[in-house]
Amino acid sequence: MSEQAPEGWYPDGHGNERFWDGAAWTEQVRALSVGDAADKKPGAFSKLGSAVKAKAAEKKASKEEAARRHAENAQAAGSLVTSGVFGTSTVEIYEGGFVRVASWPERVNGNGPCPIDKKTPYERLRSIKYTGPSDESSGGPSALEGAVGPAVAKLLKGGKGLMKASAPGMAAAGIGHLASNAARKSFLTIATDQRIHTLDNQSTNSVGLKTSNKGHNEVGIALQEAGNAILGISSSEPGPVADVPHHVPAAQAPPAESAAAPTAAAPTIGDRLRELAALHKDGILSDDEFAAAKATLLGGL
Repeated sequence: MSEQAPEGWYPDGHGNERFWDGAAWTEQVRALSVGDAADKKPGAFSKLGSAVKAKAAEKKASKEEAARRHAENAQAAGSLVTSGVFGTSTVEIYEGGFVRVASWPERVNGNGPCPIDKKTPYERLRSIKYTGPSDESSGGPSALEGAVGPAVAKLLKGGKGLMKASAPGMAAAGIGHLASNAARKSFLTIATDQRIHTLDNQSTNSVGLKTSNKGHNEVGIALQEAGNAILGISSSEPGPVADVPHHVPAAQAPPAESAAAPTAAAPTIGDRLRELAALHKDGILSDDEFAAAKATLLGGL
C-alpha cells in the first residue's frame, strides 16, 4: 500500500477489509459482506419508507381537505335556527339552508339521543317531511286491525268475557301493546345533498324493546316547519282540491237511506267462538287457553 494513501478500510485480497492508518496496516479486520449489506439495506427500506410516507401524505391531504370543506360549510350555514331530538337522533337546522343530523350507527343502541359534535357534517337541506302516526279515525282499517288482524282486534275491542280469562287475556293484551306501539310510530325524512336520513320517534327501553315517544311528534312537526321556512316552502299551503259545489240541488241529492251508514251489528256468540277457533288454529292460543276462553265465553250466557 502506498504510504500516500489516506487512512481507511481497504480490501486485503482475502474477502475481508483491513484498516490502513495512513502509514501501516493495523490488526483491525472486518468482513467485506458487512459493508455490502449495509449498502443494500438502506435501498430496500427506502422504497418501503417512501410508500409509507406517500400514503401518510395522501391521508393528511384528504383530512385537511375535509376540514377545509367542513369549515366552509359551517360558515355558510349561518346561525342556528332550531334543533330537536326525534327518537334517538339529534337534528339542527341553520338559516343558510344547512342541516346537521346525528344518529347512532345501525345495530348500536346508544344511551339516550346521539349528540352532535364538532365532527358532525353540515349538509345542504333539500327537503324535510314529517309523517304522523296512523289515523284510526279514517274510513279504512284501523292501525290495530292492520297490525294484528280483524279477528283479534274485535276481541280486544269487544270481548269483555274473553279479557276476564287470565291466560288468553294476557296474550291478547300483549298483542294489543305491540299493535298500539306500532300505531304511535311516526317518521321524519330529511333529504340532503349527501344522503337521505329516515328517522322515527322510537327508542329502546331498559329491557331492549322499542317504544314510541309521543312527545317527539311535536318536535317533528316543528322541525318540518322550520326546514320548510328555510327552503321557502309554506307548510300550510293546501294541496289541489277537486271542484265541489257548495250547494247540491234537491234533485241531485242522494237518497235519504244512503246518507247514514247502517249500524254494525254486535258480534254474536257464534262469531266469538269462530274467532277463538281461528286463534287456536293459528297457534296464538294453546289448548288450555282455548278451552278456558271458550268456557268463559259460554259462561256469560
